[in-house]
Amino acid sequence: MIKNEKLKWINILFWLASVAAMIGLMIFCGRYMDDSTTGLLFEFVIITVVTLAFLFLISGKKTFTFLNNETGYTVKRLLPTLIFSGIFGLFGVLAWLMDRPPLREDWPFNLLISVITMFLVGVYEEGCFRACACDALLPVLKKTKHPFFWTAIISGLLFGYVHVVSVDFSNLQQTLQFILKITNLLIAGSTFMILYWKTRNLLGLAIIHGLNDLLPDLVNQIVLFESNEDSGGYVNGDLGTTIVYLIQFIVEMICFIYVYVKVAKKIDYKKTLEEW
Repeated sequence: MIKNEKLKWINILFWLASVAAMIGLMIFCGRYMDDSTTGLLFEFVIITVVTLAFLFLISGKKTFTFLNNETGYTVKRLLPTLIFSGIFGLFGVLAWLMDRPPLREDWPFNLLISVITMFLVGVYEEGCFRACACDALLPVLKKTKHPFFWTAIISGLLFGYVHVVSVDFSNLQQTLQFILKITNLLIAGSTFMILYWKTRNLLGLAIIHGLNDLLPDLVNQIVLFESNEDSGGYVNGDLGTTIVYLIQFIVEMICFIYVYVKVAKKIDYKKTLEEW
């Protein structure tokens, strides 16, 4: 942890290094490691450890002092963000009721590993794009007019960009999906960021983030569908994906407004910045 005020900007390099390490490890593990459920678990354990190491490098003892601070409050305020993923989870249940596909032979184990894996995704993504980002950017930006705003924008845009696989900007649908996906993740990231400003809690953020990733794919961990393609994470030029992203935009905005009214408007930003 760097205590010299003039060297605080180095923490931004540590944060960017954590982002690069996360992406690099995902590429390396995806190429050279087993892509089974247990293989993914091992991969995400490695990424989580590396991310938390960078967080400790940036924040020092505060990493663990505030790790589970006000977890119940954080989870409660973020419950509305589960609406969109819950809807997709419900579609999975309806598909199961209609098609009645067979259960996976190892579905209890598969489900357990998936729950743990998605929680780890929540830990390393929230650790990287909320905790590391805030702890690195706020001390550097505190002399600007709107340090919290710029912190949310910078980290949110990067959070959105790393979730886009590939884009053909000559394709109007793909371009629109690219804009919508980054915008949606910027809004979602800002919603989570507000709770981090309020509590500096990482555990609650990780729990809700993990549930958001788990719910849409929950039924797939229990039964065997003939097609298990997930196009929601890509820009593919398909009109249906664009419509989904538009619906997601509306839901994300509603959740952001809710958290802004319930939490953001009650934060003493001056005091928070002084204590950060």
